Amino acid sequence: MKASVIAVANNKGGVAKTTTAVNVADMLARRLIGPDGKPTGHVLLVDLDPQGNVADALGVRSLVYDEKANPNGPCVSFLLTGTKTLRESVISLDRKSDGLPRPNLFLVPATRLLESIAEELIIREFQSIRNPQNKYPPLDDVLSVRFAPALDIFRYIIIDCPPKLDTLKRAVYRFAERVIVPTKPDFLSVEGAVQHTEDLKALHDHGDVKARVAYVVPAMVHPRQVMDQQMMVALMKAYGRNRIAAPVPQSVVVKESSGRGGRTLMEYAPDSPAAQAYQHLVERVYHDR
Repeated sequence: MKASVIAVANNKGGVAKTTTAVNVADMLARRLIGPDGKPTGHVLLVDLDPQGNVADALGVRSLVYDEKANPNGPCVSFLLTGTKTLRESVISLDRKSDGLPRPNLFLVPATRLLESIAEELIIREFQSIRNPQNKYPPLDDVLSVRFAPALDIFRYIIIDCPPKLDTLKRAVYRFAERVIVPTKPDFLSVEGAVQHTEDLKALHDHGDVKARVAYVVPAMVHPRQVMDQQMMVALMKAYGRNRIAAPVPQSVVVKESSGRGGRTLMEYAPDSPAAQAYQHLVERVYHDR
């Protein structure tokens, strides 16, 4: 079975994209642990945000590329340019020695280096047009080409996207099948989510991409606040009830989990309402293939 590729994206920043990507990936990995405690499948988390917060959220920053501290460490930039292979770019997120076993969860991390890679990829695109003998993959297909081996290894590939994908927009949505759109329940965030969906629909209608919006995740919700309730109604009207995931309530445990040694919600507060909301989303993702 080929991997199911899911992008977590929104044109607006600060709407819990990384939090959603990290916890969905972790919970899917847990969902793939059999009764005997052995993995029945593996999950790959891909960070495409130059801030590289996924590694921080999961407590593995020391393993990632750093010009001085770890010059041989991985970064998705090296994979996109073909400098390193997929095998060389993946790190295990298993922290069993820290009491955080994650036997089937893996990461291709990102660093600030990714900010300069876009220009290089564009230059290569022009070089390939002028000289077809160049063996660089087309920019729109760079993810599909570089991550092709992962499709036979992993059950799920979760992509954490920055607010602006820019040159990688088509590449992400040609590679991904489904998109999860986190949003805060405020006017600007909801407008950003709708705009993102309209942009994706335009690309899809032109036959440029295959991705579709699967779920919208209202995050940082105050259920009793009138404005939040109104925005939830607006989301229902825009997307329909079936595509709206269980709202993730505003909670201090969401902020604390990554700050307490790089833990996920299931590792820090598995019984919290926020963890339960994400668990509900993961069950829908798991059964919707």
